[in-house]
Amino acid sequence: MQSTRQALDWPGSVLVLLLATVQFFRGGSLGAECWVPGRSLTFCVDQYWVNQLLKNYVGGFTKRGFTGELLRHLFPSGLDLVWLNVFALLLFMALALLLYAVVRTLLGSSGWPPLLISLLLLLAPFGKSLAETVLDPLQLCLLLVASVLLTPAQSRARDVVVLLSYGLASLIYEGCALLLLPVGFWLMRATPWRWLPLAMAAALLLVFQQPDSPSVGQAAREALVAINPFTGEQLRYRDGGGLAASVAFSFNVKQEFSRYLSDSPRDTFARVSRSLGAVLVYGIAVLTAMGERRPRERTLAFRVWLSWVPVALPFVLITHDWLRYGVILLFLAMLVTAAQCPARSLECSPIARPEWLSIGLIAMAAGVGPATGDVRKFLPHNYFHASLLMLLVAVVVLLIEQRRLKLQQNG
Repeated sequence: MQSTRQALDWPGSVLVLLLATVQFFRGGSLGAECWVPGRSLTFCVDQYWVNQLLKNYVGGFTKRGFTGELLRHLFPSGLDLVWLNVFALLLFMALALLLYAVVRTLLGSSGWPPLLISLLLLLAPFGKSLAETVLDPLQLCLLLVASVLLTPAQSRARDVVVLLSYGLASLIYEGCALLLLPVGFWLMRATPWRWLPLAMAAALLLVFQQPDSPSVGQAAREALVAINPFTGEQLRYRDGGGLAASVAFSFNVKQEFSRYLSDSPRDTFARVSRSLGAVLVYGIAVLTAMGERRPRERTLAFRVWLSWVPVALPFVLITHDWLRYGVILLFLAMLVTAAQCPARSLECSPIARPEWLSIGLIAMAAGVGPATGDVRKFLPHNYFHASLLMLLVAVVVLLIEQRRLKLQQNG
């Protein structure tokens, strides 16, 4: 990938950071008012994710316990919730800058095209989903994978970074044992080490398939506390109640498949169109923009994105946060593709036709997308027809542009 100077520019980065800050407070569970000193709650982030951060290894080795174990040693007297909110904001800003750098690399250009696309993605439910789920373990894992951008392609250093990020991510969120398998396949050299993530996945899935014993949750609760310094309110790890961080995989399977059996086929199809259909619009828009300057890389991006289907399918079947997973997986596919783009100077030229069309598609998604309401699972119920229309428009635009570029290449 290009150097950091080429991957980011200061004026565009400042705009991205400003918009990320606005989106963070719009997407936070309590909004800007939660930062007022003296309130009973001081959380701009969902307490569900804070709870998962507090889980640790005091009661024994368990899934999702790595972050809490690290925090337990860094803050033995207690975790300050205000500073945790500051960290959440910084994390979302880092994700926004990463998105901007990746889009610039994928387009192979600087200036307005990647900036507008990045800003619109942050405004659309794509960015809103990330803001609403800030501190989600998957977001921490995404940043871990992003460390591969600092290493040369097809190098031993990249192999090491991929393996380290894979191992740490799987300890932060056990699902990464499956979700990150394509990262190793695409970014590691074709050596025997390339099969190590698959072996690690099998071992970790066997370790993490059982539910936690009550003693694990109780020990984690007593070992680490988060404190609101203004009110003295304390937050400790809460276990049980079907919490995904403590139950077995079979629990999620039974829970979600019972929903499929109770829902009508139309309801299930509506959920798909309002979640995965929306994610397809964002991905197709990016692929359209790449057609002018990165036609070969666009084919690679499609193949990389498609390779996530087999490992993502189990999560689609046993979870209900479809939009959240779809956004993370699209982001990962864009990141992996960017890591393989040949290093070259970014072009600064007027906005080309495919880029204008891409900007139009994402602007449509941002304009139609809800300004309020939770979108981590899917768009609201009344967005069913809008989701289908957006997807149809995106597919038609991509096909027309593909035909035009082929005719252009053939003279």
